[in-house]
Amino acid sequence: MKLVLARHGESAGNVAQVFRGPDSQHDGLTDAGHAQARALGRHLATLALPGPRVYASTYRRAQDTAQAVAGALGTDVTVLDGVHEVDCGAWVGRAYADMRTHRGEVLGPDGCPAFPGGESGPGVAARFRAALTPLLAPGRTPIVVSHGFALSAALIDLLGADPAAAWADDRYHHGNAAYTLLSRENGAWHVETLAAQG
Repeated sequence: MKLVLARHGESAGNVAQVFRGPDSQHDGLTDAGHAQARALGRHLATLALPGPRVYASTYRRAQDTAQAVAGALGTDVTVLDGVHEVDCGAWVGRAYADMRTHRGEVLGPDGCPAFPGGESGPGVAARFRAALTPLLAPGRTPIVVSHGFALSAALIDLLGADPAAAWADDRYHHGNAAYTLLSRENGAWHVETLAAQG
């Protein structure tokens, strides 16, 4: 069994380098983001994945990216609730860089990010896993187009990584239109490709 987790292409919020929160759900891709999405689709088509099914979060930038991927694979897109980006609560409008310079403001007692008035890393991972589980079946490859924070949370959970250490070293960071390919054997997920550009 295989699984692809991909980040959407570049959006205006990415260019501005600020947290936008749920208000960004209608933000589309930039011209560069559309080009990244097409490149991701072309690349995934070369992998000859078994039974590809394309899913996207409820946010437009993920759906636009997924449409380009689905077009390259000759399939459709299903919108999937639960794999959307983190609700950053009181951090809406804050710079991405603040996650490094003011990290203590968003660290929960478990060492994982927990945005005041928003969601935590483990909370995002739990809803992501709940959405993902019904998609998993032998002979099919779900391709889930999601978001940066959500992908990190999901991978920490799926791979059983130490959450505090993984968040601290940012090992599962995905650039725009980057993807990770996982395979499942003996009940455990294994990385074949991590955060690669399409």
